[in-house]
Amino acid sequence: MRHVIRAAAVAAVFLSSMVKAQTPVDSTGARLDTIPQVTGAESVALDTVSAADLKCGHPKSEINLRRAGVAAAFIGGNGLLYRYFKRAWWSGERADHFFFHADWDENFRDQDKFGHALGGYHLARFGNAFVRSTCVSKTKAIVWSAAYAAVFQLQIEVWDGLYKKYGFSYADLLANTTGTALAVLHETHPRTRAIKPLISYSKSAAMRNADNIPGELRPSLDYSGQTYWLSLNPYELMSTDASKWWLGLVRVSVGHSITDWIDPRTGASMRAQRKILLTLDIDAEKLPGDNRIWKTFKRQIGYIHLPSPALQITPNTEIIGWYK
Repeated sequence: MRHVIRAAAVAAVFLSSMVKAQTPVDSTGARLDTIPQVTGAESVALDTVSAADLKCGHPKSEINLRRAGVAAAFIGGNGLLYRYFKRAWWSGERADHFFFHADWDENFRDQDKFGHALGGYHLARFGNAFVRSTCVSKTKAIVWSAAYAAVFQLQIEVWDGLYKKYGFSYADLLANTTGTALAVLHETHPRTRAIKPLISYSKSAAMRNADNIPGELRPSLDYSGQTYWLSLNPYELMSTDASKWWLGLVRVSVGHSITDWIDPRTGASMRAQRKILLTLDIDAEKLPGDNRIWKTFKRQIGYIHLPSPALQITPNTEIIGWYK
């Protein structure tokens, strides 16, 4: 989940460089057009600027400023996050040499890999939106954002390879790439947006007792409290005739979580079991209301699984009345 936290933090830094939103937008908030309609007071201001000085309906100087701001956000955000994670993750004992560690199926049963994938997805998704805001073409924007997501997460693995506690994990790198590839697929084939990743979190027993057990348990390591979902809205893939039988507000989601991997009494590591879940989700993007701010909020909250009843399939079958 630390990759999800990194992605969210990068997005927060990026937001400071954004200027007012343009319309129309795609699922990330990126502009779909190349030359937006300019009306009202903005058109009056642009009347004083020659056509040669305009690009995408805005003065070249403004576009250059936007690009400089986004570039600064990429670089500055990366620097700030490195400084933080240097203290939080890479403060332990350094390895004698760079080494590899393929951490498949450890006690936390690959739960971290879902976090890596989600981090790669959102890094590329947010990156694409911000690059698009600088009047870069759709193709170039997704290429640059995917490259940034890949390099950003690659550097983390490189640093991990220098510390005894971690090591360079090609398994993590594969998960990173999977998430980034999904974001690219969503941009190049919009119909695939019917399927998207969600996340939910509820403190595990160990996390609730973290002050009384040894170790450095924190939400990013609280794998037992994290659930990663792959969610499908059948309505978006149905034919016109079939769609009348399905509410567009309802999604079908399959989730992956684990039982306790930290003993809530002693803090000792223990081998978890995989939890596979099935539930119906509310598609927040389909909620009524067209206010621009509300639509942006709906779009982002749509990546969070809201509490709902769920069917747990493994390690034992049971109905959970209110799964968070």
